Amino acid sequence: MNKRRVLLVSEANSLNSGFGTYARELLQRLYATKKYELAEFASYGKPDMSKSMPWAFYGNMPEDGDQEALDFYNSNSSHQFGTWRFDKTCLDFKPDIVLCYRDPWMDNWIQNTPSRPYFHWVWMPTVDSSPQRQEWVDTFSTCDAVLTYSEFGGKVLEEQGKERINYIGCASPGIDPEIYKPLPKEALRKEMGIDPECFIVGTVMRNQKRKLFFELMKSFRSFLDDAPSDVASKAFLYLHTSYPEKNGWDIADGIMQNKLGGKVLMTYVCRMCKQFFPAMFQDALATCKFCNQRTAVCPTVGFGVSVESLAKIYNLFDIYVQYAICEGFGMPQVEAAACGVPIASTDYSAMHDVIKFTQGYPIPVKTFFREIETNAERAYPDNEKLKEVLIEFFNQSEEQRAKQSMEVRKHTIKRYNWDGTARIWERYIDSYEPHGLQGRWDAPPSLTGVPDNIPENLSDEDFIKWIFIEVLAEPDLLHQNEGVKLYRDLCFGAEMGHGVLEPVSRETIFAAYKSRAHNKNQVEQVRVGHMQLPPEKFIREARAGQEGTV
Repeated sequence: MNKRRVLLVSEANSLNSGFGTYARELLQRLYATKKYELAEFASYGKPDMSKSMPWAFYGNMPEDGDQEALDFYNSNSSHQFGTWRFDKTCLDFKPDIVLCYRDPWMDNWIQNTPSRPYFHWVWMPTVDSSPQRQEWVDTFSTCDAVLTYSEFGGKVLEEQGKERINYIGCASPGIDPEIYKPLPKEALRKEMGIDPECFIVGTVMRNQKRKLFFELMKSFRSFLDDAPSDVASKAFLYLHTSYPEKNGWDIADGIMQNKLGGKVLMTYVCRMCKQFFPAMFQDALATCKFCNQRTAVCPTVGFGVSVESLAKIYNLFDIYVQYAICEGFGMPQVEAAACGVPIASTDYSAMHDVIKFTQGYPIPVKTFFREIETNAERAYPDNEKLKEVLIEFFNQSEEQRAKQSMEVRKHTIKRYNWDGTARIWERYIDSYEPHGLQGRWDAPPSLTGVPDNIPENLSDEDFIKWIFIEVLAEPDLLHQNEGVKLYRDLCFGAEMGHGVLEPVSRETIFAAYKSRAHNKNQVEQVRVGHMQLPPEKFIREARAGQEGTV
């Protein structure tokens, strides 16, 4: 029996982001089974990275020095997610099944690719709130199977998608228990220049709108005001985040407004010697304690600390707080819990799962609100309840906190482990039944005659039917979100998107769908060999990388 050909759509397994880590851990385990022909299509991967990969690696980013490719790549924001190279990758690799695990707005285009009929599609989108946009639910329903990061996300899709979505379970990220583990706190604090007897409330979050840094500082101020003096005098808030951030919170203003001067620790990373160190907040630029140069900055995704250093930072904390309006998962919570640090988080979205499975502290939602960008319900946690949790936590004896730490780690590594996560994907890959044209890359061509002109005397309704039946030859789209929205826009005379009205006419609609139909025909002709295209460099690099690993 031939091995199933599995293509993972990723950011790039080499990146130290949440998506990068998930790809790396999943691909390594699928590859180790030796059951599959495996490939990765990496949105933020360069083609020449294929040389270091044991599986086929298709880089989405333009090659260095290719200005024409770079200009085309930059001409459409969706190209960064893979739209310009996905079909070419599929035509070369010919996957039986495609896996993806990113945000809805990053991967929803896959449903409309010309290659779609020829592969089985499993998607694990980030479902961080309820309700999900209707167009996203419609897209999920076109997948052959859907996983989620959290049980919360699964419940949202089951309730909103009803029987339309084939929801098959939860495949939460795991942690490496050999990296994220308890370390001697007293010795570590001494090494970092921190008083071993102090109390630290810590968080590791990106500095972005949905992370509630100001509310966290407000609640911490309230905690200092109401906690016993022997606790408050030794308590500090540790923020591991980026600052300044273009669309982020003004951390300095938050400290000033809440009178937290001398009470906020930050991580700094030196641009000269690359060492990291904790220090009292010193604004965006600090003097490095190692090389004595004023070149230390707050960490970012692109310039941060190693996972081993991050584990040390978690181990400085007594309790970890995830204060956000929603989370698709919130990986730092689980990493901190694996280090034996108890978690307090907003009791909503994926955070609800993490609190439950790590035996953490749920912070009740004080109020829900609709977010204008997503039209989803978001949550503001109750600052008073967080204050009470912190007071309760630090009123425990040292022995009680040590016992709690062991329980937190035990529950965390039981629930969140990469081997279990990979087995969920593996079981589905091994057991699914293809249907239709899936896996039949040698099927006869499905070419359609594309009309040159719009027929006269069509009503708006008949025109939309003509577009999907005669031009695109995909009548099923008529009754999905795409067809309904197109009919509405035509009747209205404009598309309401991004806060502006864009004129819509039969001519503009026909031009767009005619181009899409011609693209489908071209892909079909290449697929069956009626049209030969010289392989682009990213294809040649992928092939060469595989030849080098044989």
